[in-house]
Amino acid sequence: MLRKRYIVVYSETPELLSDALFRKFRCKTKFRKENFIIVLASQFNKDKVINYINSEIIGSRTLVTSGTMRKCKAYINDIIGEDETDFEKRSREIEIRNTNQKR
Repeated sequence: MLRKRYIVVYSETPELLSDALFRKFRCKTKFRKENFIIVLASQFNKDKVINYINSEIIGSRTLVTSGTMRKCKAYINDIIGEDETDFEKRSREIEIRNTNQKR
């Protein structure tokens, strides 16, 4: 079973970082806010991607790795100091309602 890993990265040049990661590892950028990006990696290339970002890309560093995008977005929002957007709040409420209905 292949597990996805989301990596939160701070970069002074997020466009260049995103292009480099796609060319070298086929990692896609799933979310971007200011100078923060969330990159999707597999469980097998996660460590290689992190080492590449921290050692090869000047002005970039990994901050956190998670199995869910929600945790990564919450981490970015905590750093920036913003609350959730209305869309994120509504989607979370819908998800909670659906979970409660299944029980």
